[in-house]
Amino acid sequence: MDDILSYKEVKKRIHIILDKPAWHDRASVRIHLTLGFIILVNTIAIILYTVRPIAENYGNFLKIVINICMFVFVCEYILRIWSCTDTKNPVHMITDRIKYAFHVYLFIDLISILPVFIPFLFPQDIMLFRLLRLASIFKLGRFTQYSDSLVQLRRVLRRKKEIFVIMLFFLVFIILFSSTIMYVVENPAQPDKFSSIPASLWWAVMTVTTVGYGDIVPVTSAGKMIAGIITITGVLVLALPSAIMAAGFMEERERHKKKISLEYSQEEIRLLIQKLNSLQKNGHITTDEYEQILMLITLNKTVD
Repeated sequence: MDDILSYKEVKKRIHIILDKPAWHDRASVRIHLTLGFIILVNTIAIILYTVRPIAENYGNFLKIVINICMFVFVCEYILRIWSCTDTKNPVHMITDRIKYAFHVYLFIDLISILPVFIPFLFPQDIMLFRLLRLASIFKLGRFTQYSDSLVQLRRVLRRKKEIFVIMLFFLVFIILFSSTIMYVVENPAQPDKFSSIPASLWWAVMTVTTVGYGDIVPVTSAGKMIAGIITITGVLVLALPSAIMAAGFMEERERHKKKISLEYSQEEIRLLIQKLNSLQKNGHITTDEYEQILMLITLNKTVD
């Protein structure tokens, strides 16, 4: 029985360390700092391996470093999958692990360790091997989930998603409208560049996003005037999401402050009621006085 309990405790402990780390837990902090360092080393090794002179001179060393990092990633993934469930039902063990494996960060972890198995499955597919090996860079994104600012960003995007959908629809409409009208105006003068509406889409995207490579430009007076209006419209449309995000961040911060203030207020009221109970039990106040004061506290809490 003790062995079973110790097994469960170890399993639960590993899950907490890997998936729900607390920053006051030294073991969690050390393990996540180590994992972050290994991810960084692996990323640097992969980047350096793409530089031909470095790969020619230090290729074997870089391969060893990458393989060691991959071994750590495989062990981490196995431990995460193994420790994610504590049910005794064999069916639930499988379904829980499958659900857990489809989380975004676990999916990235799975892709990042596939290069370990690719050479056995596809010995000749070097491009796929290199592409998946670069996917381990995205493991760095796992540490963004512990950032308060990014948590607030997700909340802002969730709250403002309807507005962003409308903005995206409006942006697509402007691009399609711009490419259509410029095709009508510029096609007679430049049939090779504005040959069709799909061909004009490249110019529209570059102009609305204010990138403007200059490979396709209007030459007619009407086309230049329309292009100027479209460029200004693109600047205004692209500026709106920034303003919406800034306003959303301010609202989220105010909401967070109010939540903290409310939590403190509730704690103060709880302590006040405890003191009031103590006064009533010790006979310092009567039962009627106790009920009147308690009613006032309750009314004040409701008003707040």
